[in-house]
Amino acid sequence: MATRFPRPGAAGVPPALPLLPALLLALAVGAAQHPRTAEVPIPDARHIANGWDIPSEGYADQPYIVRTDDGAWLCVMTTGRGQEGAAGQHVVSRRSTDRGRTWGPPVDLEPAEGPEASYAVLLKVPYGRVYAFYNHNTDNVREVRTEDGGVFRRVDSLGHYVFKYSDDHGRTWSARRYPVPVREFACDRENVYGGRLRFFWNVGRPLLLEDAALLVLHKVGAMGAGFFAQSEGVFLRSRDLLTERDPEKVSFETLPDGDVGLRTPAGGGALPRSRASSGSATARSTVCIARSMAGPRARTAGTGDTPGRRQVT
Repeated sequence: MATRFPRPGAAGVPPALPLLPALLLALAVGAAQHPRTAEVPIPDARHIANGWDIPSEGYADQPYIVRTDDGAWLCVMTTGRGQEGAAGQHVVSRRSTDRGRTWGPPVDLEPAEGPEASYAVLLKVPYGRVYAFYNHNTDNVREVRTEDGGVFRRVDSLGHYVFKYSDDHGRTWSARRYPVPVREFACDRENVYGGRLRFFWNVGRPLLLEDAALLVLHKVGAMGAGFFAQSEGVFLRSRDLLTERDPEKVSFETLPDGDVGLRTPAGGGALPRSRASSGSATARSTVCIARSMAGPRARTAGTGDTPGRRQVT
């Protein structure tokens, strides 16, 4: 037998509500009867929900931090009001004296109105000076040719590798920037400009290896599909950076020997977005982990009395 329901409006039966208000009323009643449980805090200081923002101009990349000799945290970052690679991208620093809870005003290492400056890393040497190394589009190149005949107008991964330094714990930086000499490799000579214009960038943190500093650089041999169509890793080694106070006298040696950088083993594919960063190092060897288009990781170790000089894959 079919179940019969009383007709709305009949004696003792309330009139029917329009469909939408009735649904909203039901949802409100249900919410009142079953209040939402408050989110449980995650008791782990490393979780991003428990972090504090480092202020930027909108786009922010590679916020590297060192602790200065006055106890502050010094952060350097690549930032800008547009997207990654847009005009106005530049390098700034900030200081925090409460372990990152709050940050002081930004200090421009390079102004937003100047040529692109990008992908800075910090190195504090034993006597307290802090160096910042970064890409600088010194020649103000406004477009680059790709290997397939196209043109890119993104110009933040080329030009000159440079540094500035701070002797007051990051409050101010040297007015002058200093070029880092990088030895030419085959991938530079074989690019579409014949090496007259070089492509490169960096995302690897510098290392202190006993009496020397070891910087990381990613040479880019070609622009094309995926932006970087080919790249390989190199190291820049300096013994006097740790003690020499005259920046014009600091010297650098490009490693490995020869004119081919750190690449994947045969069959490993190209390194279009190479992460040729030192994973660990000792006085006699350094291990580098990189990713390739083919997927497998490439391990390259330098052995002997100069880490990074010779490749063993």
